[in-house]
Amino acid sequence: MSERPFSGFLVYELKQSPEDFQVEEILQPGWLKESGNWTIFRLRKTGWNTLDALQRIAKESRVPLSEIGYGGKKDRHATTTQHISADRILRVPPELADVLQLEPIGFSGRPLTPEANAGNRFILTLRNLVEKEEDVVLRNFEKGSRSGFINYYDSQRFSRFHPDFRLPIIPYLQGNPETCLKLLLTDPFSGEKKQARDRKKELQKFWGNWSGCERISGTKLESRIFSHLKKEKNVTSKTYAELISFFPEEELLMLLSSLQSLVWNEFVSEFLTTESVSGVRIKTKTGSLFFPEESLMQTLSSDYDLTVPGAPGIETLEYSEKEMLSLRTILSRFDLKNSVFTKSPFPKIKMNSFERNLKVVPDECLLEEFEPDDLHPGRKKVKISFRLPSGSYATMFVKRLMLRAEI
Repeated sequence: MSERPFSGFLVYELKQSPEDFQVEEILQPGWLKESGNWTIFRLRKTGWNTLDALQRIAKESRVPLSEIGYGGKKDRHATTTQHISADRILRVPPELADVLQLEPIGFSGRPLTPEANAGNRFILTLRNLVEKEEDVVLRNFEKGSRSGFINYYDSQRFSRFHPDFRLPIIPYLQGNPETCLKLLLTDPFSGEKKQARDRKKELQKFWGNWSGCERISGTKLESRIFSHLKKEKNVTSKTYAELISFFPEEELLMLLSSLQSLVWNEFVSEFLTTESVSGVRIKTKTGSLFFPEESLMQTLSSDYDLTVPGAPGIETLEYSEKEMLSLRTILSRFDLKNSVFTKSPFPKIKMNSFERNLKVVPDECLLEEFEPDDLHPGRKKVKISFRLPSGSYATMFVKRLMLRAEI
C-alpha cells in the first residue's frame, strides 16, 4: 500500500434528527402502469429500516414477507420514501401510523426488484458548522459537484464489522466456521437493543457450554442452533458450517455482499494510490480509504466500471494488469485465496460479479444559504440536495464535501 497523508474532516453533524436526512427513491421509467397484477405502494417511513418496516406490514396484512417486492433498502436514521409491491392490499399497523405511511400509486406487471430503482434524491442538513469554515465547504461542494467522488461503499454496508476479524464470513472462508458462527450469535452490532446486546455478552461467556447457551437463548434460531450443538456428540468444523446455513437467506446474502463490498473498497483504494500522484486517506469504520486529487477525478470517466469480484472467479474477469495486481494484494492482506470468489460457500446464495462505477458525479446539486443552527447556538447549518444513482452512498459524498484537506 502506497503511503499517503491522512485528512481529518471539518466540524459537522449529520442525522441529528430523521428530517436531517431525507431520501426519495426514484422508479425506473416504465414500471408504474395503470393496470397490472401487482399494486405499487409508496412507503414513507421515519426511524425504521426497510426490512423491519416490511416485516410489520407483512404481519399486519397477513402476507408472506417474501411476496412483498421492493427496489432498495433505506436507512433507519432518516425520513425516506420508497416503493414496494404486492399482489394484494397492504396495511400498516395502526399503532405505527405516525412513522409508517403507505399509499397505492399504481400497478405493475411484475413485482418490484432492485432493477426498478433508478436512484435516489437526497435532502440533507449539515449541522454544527463553524462559520469560518463556510468557504471550505463551498469549495469542496463545487469540486464534488463538478468532478464527483469515488463510489466507495460506506459503513452502513458493514453493520457486522469486527475490529479483529473484519467480517464474520472471513474466518469462515479461512477455514474457521466456529468463529464465524460465534460472531454471528454473540457479537453485538450498532443499533441493537440493550437487551439483545446483554444476552450476546452472556452467550460469549457460556460459549462451549451449549446447555447454558440454550437456556439464555432469546430467539428461535439461537435455541435451534444451541439445541443442535448440545445433542451433537462430536462437534466439528462441518457441524458449525451446517449450523450457519440455518440463518435466513437474506442474512447469508448480506454476509457475502458485505465481503464483496469490503474487498472492492480496499481494491479500489489500493488501485487509485498507484494511479494518483497525490491525494489523502480518510479513516472509516472498516479502515482507511484513498481520495485522489481533483486532477485525477477529472480524468476518470463516469463510465469507468470496475468489476466487484465474484463468480465465476477473478481469473476469468476482465481486469487490467494493474487492477489485478491491486486485487491480489488485497486478497493476500485478508489472508484469502485468489479462488475465494469462484463459487458461493452457500449453495442457495449467489455471489456473482457485477460492474460498479468507479466514480459518481451527483446530479441536481444545490447548496442553500448557511443559517444559524437551532440545535447548536453559535454554529451554522446548511441544507444540500442532490441525486445519486442506485447503490451510491450520500454519506460518502458528504465525506468528500467535508474533507479538511484541499485536493
